[in-house]
Amino acid sequence: MAQSPSFAVEEHVHGETVWVALRSRGADWSWLTPDEAVQLGREWIEKYGAVAQAAE
Repeated sequence: MAQSPSFAVEEHVHGETVWVALRSRGADWSWLTPDEAVQLGREWIEKYGAVAQAAE
């Protein structure tokens, strides 16, 4: 999935359960449900989206 020098995101399927795994700068993996990942993404866009747009 997504990867950069700062973070990695992977999708893991275990049976019928899907997990989104997020790891930043060598820290332990954080395992989220897809719904939790979507909520986190929305929160980050709301909080940091204006910063990213200003840098463009």
